[in-house]
Amino acid sequence: MSCMNIKARLERAAENKQWVKVYFHDASGIVGRIVRVGQDYVEIESYGFDDTPDSRNFAKNVIPLNFIKMFTVESSNFAEAERKRLEYLSCLESNVAEVVLESENS
Repeated sequence: MSCMNIKARLERAAENKQWVKVYFHDASGIVGRIVRVGQDYVEIESYGFDDTPDSRNFAKNVIPLNFIKMFTVESSNFAEAERKRLEYLSCLESNVAEVVLESENS
């Protein structure tokens, strides 16, 4: 895939809020939801790198387009990643609510 071809396909995936698996030239990869595609980068919300599943954590990643070898869209594999992302965000919201309540009670 050429860089422009990848960019056009990533833009379509971003419009559809699809989860993708992005493969890099060093054989590593990342699973995430495409947030934005810029001139020479892509921003992905992810739940960690695919090659280190034990140390995953929610993150936003800005990746240069020339680092991307290819990507796939497979919704069945990403349902779990979406659940974990939503679980993480709900934990953040509940923690913020607890801090607000504690500060109001002090």
